[in-house]
Amino acid sequence: MIRSLCYCTTILSIAGFLVGCSFLLPSKTTERTDNWASFNAIQQSYNKVAPYKTTVSELKQLGFDPYVANNVKIDSYLDIRIRFDPLSTGKNVPDAVAECLSVFKRCHAYVVNVDYDYEKRIGNAFLDLTGFRREVLKQGWAFQAVFIIQDETVVYKLWSGEPKRKAYVDEIRPLGPLQSLDDLIVGPRVTF
Repeated sequence: MIRSLCYCTTILSIAGFLVGCSFLLPSKTTERTDNWASFNAIQQSYNKVAPYKTTVSELKQLGFDPYVANNVKIDSYLDIRIRFDPLSTGKNVPDAVAECLSVFKRCHAYVVNVDYDYEKRIGNAFLDLTGFRREVLKQGWAFQAVFIIQDETVVYKLWSGEPKRKAYVDEIRPLGPLQSLDDLIVGPRVTF
């Protein structure tokens, strides 16, 4: 009797502890190590680049160096053509880009793609760990930039991005851990 009472008390204590302890839930951070800690920081660096004035060495000093920084790649003039004029019509291409493309190999681009994501599981730890309900808060930001370079000078720049990304995901699984067994029982679904 005393032994079963201790056993029940222990189980209830653990369950009560897990219900109130969201710090036990895992979190996930996906970060590409680079020079910029925030969207504003990379945008400030981007704003310092002036077309027809900024050189490649100055661009590298601002952190946009494909040989040192992560997330900076080099595009050839063929990649630039596909990016700005995929149908090769010659229409709607910015003048600076068209002029750069006309000199072929003396034209290239630095393409910057910086992304930061943070994922934190929130909510009831017991329901999460047993697989009945998983609540996830996702946050982050993204910044993309293209620098068109002709003869070691930036002649055109363009940026896009998401200063703030935020999503709440609430996944409810009424069967809890049994719900994940449906792939084992039914097998993977193959469609063509």
